Amino acid sequence: MYATLDIIKGSKRSGRLIGVHQKLDKAARLLLTQELGREARIFPSIEKILYFEGTRGPDGLKTKSPGVDEPEHFIQPDKDDGVLRQYLLDHQYNLTQALINNNHERAAFEAAWMAHAIVDGLTPAHHYPFREVVDELMTDKDYKKIFGHEIKGIMRGDSLAQAVRNNWLYWGAGGVMTKHIAYEYGVAYVIAPISVKRLMPKKLKKSDFNREIDLEKEFYAALNRVHSFHMYDSFLDNGWNTKLVLETREILIPEIIRMIALGWASSLQQAEKSKKKGSKYAKKK
Repeated sequence: MYATLDIIKGSKRSGRLIGVHQKLDKAARLLLTQELGREARIFPSIEKILYFEGTRGPDGLKTKSPGVDEPEHFIQPDKDDGVLRQYLLDHQYNLTQALINNNHERAAFEAAWMAHAIVDGLTPAHHYPFREVVDELMTDKDYKKIFGHEIKGIMRGDSLAQAVRNNWLYWGAGGVMTKHIAYEYGVAYVIAPISVKRLMPKKLKKSDFNREIDLEKEFYAALNRVHSFHMYDSFLDNGWNTKLVLETREILIPEIIRMIALGWASSLQQAEKSKKKGSKYAKKK
């Protein structure tokens, strides 16, 4: 999903034009307060969380250092390699430790990057075997340099004809990246006119937030729910239509917001549990 359309590094306006991640984070932070009340007070504010989105988030690495330590937020539900799962668990652990240590800046960073991974992981376009297709089209894995800067997305070939063909399959009408961008732009425009409060899940189980939250279990349950609608397959076959818009607005977006809030709540629970154990131990001594 888009965190920003701004190409200026470090711009203060990052994400203000179309910032899907930012809007979803706002809704999730509101949901966290709504469900946990006082318990959510120790969690970073939405202003601090959003500081680490846009050009300061995972998408920013794609322009700053293409291909270097970029988190891969793609997951094939029927062929999971476990990479995204490990990202989520790492962010959960780091966020928990930051909350325990009252490290507010680190907590905001981990909360933002965890949320980004959850959003991408549940986005139907990220369930497509994108990396496999790119590896087939890009015969030379080194990025092409223009004026000394590495540029992502330019396919190579063993000949000029092959390079033209590969780039057309990637960027041309119906190309892999063209379709990916068109889908994510579509989601951005679907939610753009909707207020943060109206995006929030309308139906929640009372037990969603007042029980021990298993992040891994919850994420895969959400992933399977979203994948069962085959939204990206529908988009590839028919483009954007009324049915897909309704599924995006009524099913996909509320599920993503719920999952972000559950991810954050899982770290809050672990941090509170750790603090309670520490206080009991201190009293015994």
